Amino acid sequence: MDYFAITDIGKYRQNNEDYYFADGENNLFIVADGMGGHNAGEIASKTAVDNFSSYFLKNLKKITYYNSKIIKKNNNQYPNNLLSKDDIQKLLINSAIFANKKIYTMGIKNIEMSGMGTTFTSVYIFNNKAYVLHIGDSRLYIYRKNEFNLITEDHTLVYQLYKSGAISYEDTFNHPQRNYLTSKLGENEISTMQYLDLELLKDDILLLCSDGLNSMVKDKNINNIIDKLKKENAQIIANKLVSQANINGGKDNITVIVIKI
Repeated sequence: MDYFAITDIGKYRQNNEDYYFADGENNLFIVADGMGGHNAGEIASKTAVDNFSSYFLKNLKKITYYNSKIIKKNNNQYPNNLLSKDDIQKLLINSAIFANKKIYTMGIKNIEMSGMGTTFTSVYIFNNKAYVLHIGDSRLYIYRKNEFNLITEDHTLVYQLYKSGAISYEDTFNHPQRNYLTSKLGENEISTMQYLDLELLKDDILLLCSDGLNSMVKDKNINNIIDKLKKENAQIIANKLVSQANINGGKDNITVIVIKI
């Protein structure tokens, strides 16, 4: 597996409210895009990523240790049974709940951070599967055998309108409520959380990104870039995507993680 992560402030913002985590040793990858006044957006995204990743990795070790004891005792196959689908799903969800509580509590205790929040898209890869936990409008795409598809659904009012057919794909770029999130980390309770798992094949390319990429570069053009550079390493693909977002305006922070299977 080859991967590369990059974040860029863009051309208009004074600070970078995006934050990412890319751990190839543990196969955990995260993109978060924060929001809130007084620089609270960058605090929210960092708090989410730091707390989610630490909770996830700490409890992952506990679960695998416990399961290994059971497997050894029962002489079952090892290590394919070390983690079940249910184990991973529960761990991803509980990690998000833990991170959400941290952000919400900070906002309650500090008036300058009140209402802060963040999008959150994570991928954990285990046994040729990608386990995805998604909240907000950062995205996960997959490029497979010359096809490029969006895996996650934006938790935004505009995406709901687009999905229902009320507006076109082109309309989503200029709609006055395009930045209105229907779910985020930082609420009393998470409104909407998308979980899914995806079988991975050799030569698949996963793309995690904040909306600073897909708001500046249309899906068909992201596809064209990946298609043209698919034989290059992940760093070249990621750098080109960020560069293109800046060429097209760079109106927001841009974060990209490219994972080549």
